[in-house]
Amino acid sequence: MEQVTLGFLVLSKKHENGYATEIAKRSSQFNIQCVRFEPKSINPSTLMIDGEKFDHHSQIWKRDLFPIPSFIYDRCFYHQKQLAQKSKPIVDWLKKYPQTTFLGFGLPDKWKIYTSLQSNSVISSYLPYTELIQNPSQILHQLKEASSCLLKPVNGSRGIGIVAVSYLGQSITITYHRGKIKKTKDFHTLKAFTEWCEKLIQQQTYLLQPLLPLLDKQRYPFDIRMFFQKDQEGKWDLVGKGVRKGYQGSFLSNLNSGGETHSYEDWSSALTSRQKILLEDELQTIAEHLPSSLEKKCNRLFEIGVDIGYANDGSVWILDMNSKPGRKTVTKTNPNSSERIFQAPLAYCNFLQKQTSLKGVEINE
Repeated sequence: MEQVTLGFLVLSKKHENGYATEIAKRSSQFNIQCVRFEPKSINPSTLMIDGEKFDHHSQIWKRDLFPIPSFIYDRCFYHQKQLAQKSKPIVDWLKKYPQTTFLGFGLPDKWKIYTSLQSNSVISSYLPYTELIQNPSQILHQLKEASSCLLKPVNGSRGIGIVAVSYLGQSITITYHRGKIKKTKDFHTLKAFTEWCEKLIQQQTYLLQPLLPLLDKQRYPFDIRMFFQKDQEGKWDLVGKGVRKGYQGSFLSNLNSGGETHSYEDWSSALTSRQKILLEDELQTIAEHLPSSLEKKCNRLFEIGVDIGYANDGSVWILDMNSKPGRKTVTKTNPNSSERIFQAPLAYCNFLQKQTSLKGVEINE
């Protein structure tokens, strides 16, 4: 098989340097040349890239000029507005470029994911009731019904922008995070809270969900991270599970919001045997149905991080899905999974190359 090139696409070459390097160190075993580059490093007139190529002899990245690679692993994160405005249109163009194939195309926004999965009777039962917020009256109605709710940006990750709202007595309290620091604000009139809601939904699109009781016995918020990747045959594989636990008084367990990783085995050892059997059965059902269902509704995917809520009554909820997941929760709690994770993009790249050769055409979707 001729050597193929896998491009590691990032907004900054410093980003995930360790991860990219570990993948590149293993690439010769798969007869793959690894390069890495930023969207803005593509010359629009020559379509040549001023990037870096991994040198196997010295085991370091070296600056080089090369054409657009035949396969691309997209690890661009658009947290900064300025970077997103410049880079995202180039990445969108690359996804349509006929001579290259992306390992995965990513997921749409949370509302599109929710509506598309509603038709799957198995998966829809795990999704919290969700509304697209169009006016503050929806939030007020939920507060009157349940005294609490969760506001979640339709585009977002790492817990950024999520707001918990509670209605106690005569005041409404909002709780949110700025990084690891939890902040609260009280509203003593409905008018003041309504005005705040109007400003919030003018800035970006939000979803409304119930505030689920996802706290352990010590009242620490937690969730279960399931990490999926495709294997060398293009089949979905559950690489590992880990638990993320936030701090007391918080409602988020994201690592960015001050959460810590824990082994799933250690955490689940505190469950009764019946609780563990029922939970494992639910997780198995999600593992069997969710990745393939997401891919049918969206586009080709390579990896997914799925955040699972386990409520006080034993109910299981799919809280979030991410097509560019972090690996820390799984690698820290399952050290043996690291080698598999580093090899997976290379093995899947070879699978896609074989599919392309068999069809005689590019398989871009």
